[in-house]
Amino acid sequence: MAKLTESRKVSVYISTCNRLDKLKRAVESVLRQDYANIEVLICDDASSDGTQEYVKDLLLRDKRFVYLRNNVNKGACATRNLGITSATGYFITGLDDDDEFKSNRLAYFLSNWEDKYSFICANFTNVHPNGHKKDHYKKCNTPLLFSYKKILFENEASNQIFTITKRLQKIGGFDPSVKRLQDWDTWLRLSYEFGDFLRLPISTYIMNHDHAFNEIRVSQNAKITESLIGLVDRNRVIYSEKERNYMIFLVSCMNKKATLLDSLYWSLLKLNPKYLIKYMLQ
Repeated sequence: MAKLTESRKVSVYISTCNRLDKLKRAVESVLRQDYANIEVLICDDASSDGTQEYVKDLLLRDKRFVYLRNNVNKGACATRNLGITSATGYFITGLDDDDEFKSNRLAYFLSNWEDKYSFICANFTNVHPNGHKKDHYKKCNTPLLFSYKKILFENEASNQIFTITKRLQKIGGFDPSVKRLQDWDTWLRLSYEFGDFLRLPISTYIMNHDHAFNEIRVSQNAKITESLIGLVDRNRVIYSEKERNYMIFLVSCMNKKATLLDSLYWSLLKLNPKYLIKYMLQ
């Protein structure tokens, strides 16, 4: 690990709402980190299930914990921002309350950090109740460098990133109005503001899919097609007119409403016949 980062504190924010058992699992994964100079900001969105009592006990046992709480439910993005605005670490990263860090995650990020990156991220592993595990991104032996242009139409930055705290604070953290694609929206703005980002090949994060039937992840709270158009509309300074039109076309394909003319145009422009094929099949 570079000497520059050895003594620098890392802030880890965890937003939560009435998922005490899952929160305990997430917290334990942070405590198992190979890197000890951390603060853990538990951001509670008005839980009523014993979360407050659990965290108060943590505060007595470990001075690295900080407890922040909404008196009324404000949603995941506003709750994450509680931690982002209050963080005192030089670096910052997030953890969803239903997921886990692998023990080497923070050390892995620190050993690969360079200030020229707007942020760095890594592969993650999807874990299902039946025991099935699969890394999200295809196997790759080397880090991949991306510009913000590479995440205009697909989130190549994973669900959590690692960056300098002041950078995430400067862009205002998460947009509380966003119901889906919150992570993507934030990473896009971060890369647009501060430059290229690096995605590391090794998975250091576990995304658990052990939710109850009536329990959904935050990212599933709105229609994907509406969310994609909203992503573009909120970030008009980032998307060119042609890029906006391309996103509109992609959404029309998803809705099976693409025209033959548009399908032919984008197939030729992108040198990819798949859009014309999709039109023929819709």
